[in-house]
Amino acid sequence: GPTEIARIEVARHLGGPFTDPTDLAFRTGLGVAALEGLAAAGALASIGLDRRAGLWAAGALAEIRPGRLPLTAGVEAPPLPGMDERESHLADLWATGVSPVHPLAFVREELAERGCVTAAEILGLRRNGMRVSMGGVVTHRQRPGTANGVIFFNLEDETGLVNVVVLPGVWEAQRDVARRHSGLIVHGTVEYADGVTNLVARRFEPLPVTGLRSRDFR
Repeated sequence: GPTEIARIEVARHLGGPFTDPTDLAFRTGLGVAALEGLAAAGALASIGLDRRAGLWAAGALAEIRPGRLPLTAGVEAPPLPGMDERESHLADLWATGVSPVHPLAFVREELAERGCVTAAEILGLRRNGMRVSMGGVVTHRQRPGTANGVIFFNLEDETGLVNVVVLPGVWEAQRDVARRHSGLIVHGTVEYADGVTNLVARRFEPLPVTGLRSRDFR
């Protein structure tokens, strides 16, 4: 939050870079939530704590404040396994809301085994009428009032974004799956005209993704 950010900036401006976790806690007086957020985001690595060790130490560090002796047991974490790439991805989403790794990267091998192509491959086809399957995260669902009941999705994977067109009959038949899940495998037909590519949906399958929600119509 802005209060915690201001504390960090002022302490660093007045006293220079933080030398270790105890120094950070003593000079800023940050609470547990702020320290856990910094740890989960990997921001404490520069002062000697990886993500998991930082989460372990946050409670003890929060007891260290200006005006007290910076001596608190429990700051030093026991040997802990580091977070793998998926765990780091989820920690980034929890702490900051963004991640440098797209969630589809973790299931790309599974999707390929199921015959799914990427957004980049679909956009590169520039052909009309091909049947394809694509897994992705639904970033938007829209139902324009002038579209006669047609629903439009934006389906995103780690390579790009594809527009998905859902005709009224398909939507009504598969509404529960198509609307409820943030991750979907869409089976459909490529529609290419005037330089624009759409994927006209025929069938949907849920695709588990964690920590993401689409921006939908009401």
